[in-house]
Amino acid sequence: MAISVRLCSGRTSFEVTTGIKIDLIKASGKLKAKVATRHILLLNYMGVDVSMYPSGRMLIKAQNEESSLKIAGYLLDELGLAEPPKT
Repeated sequence: MAISVRLCSGRTSFEVTTGIKIDLIKASGKLKAKVATRHILLLNYMGVDVSMYPSGRMLIKAQNEESSLKIAGYLLDELGLAEPPKT
């Protein structure tokens, strides 16, 4: 699985692209979401605001790229979609 990360155009978060399709309604049952629709899932995970999309794209308001990749990895692991990142 190839995960990429880059600073989003608004420079307020990191855009993580996973290439893994996510059923956001099912995901909202496993994660404590603030908002859950089939188009977007908004949550606070590990103290960081995250927006998830069905395409597997995530906007993560983390301090740096490394933190955003770890958070994305932990989210995918919690959803049963990937292995957790190495720490």
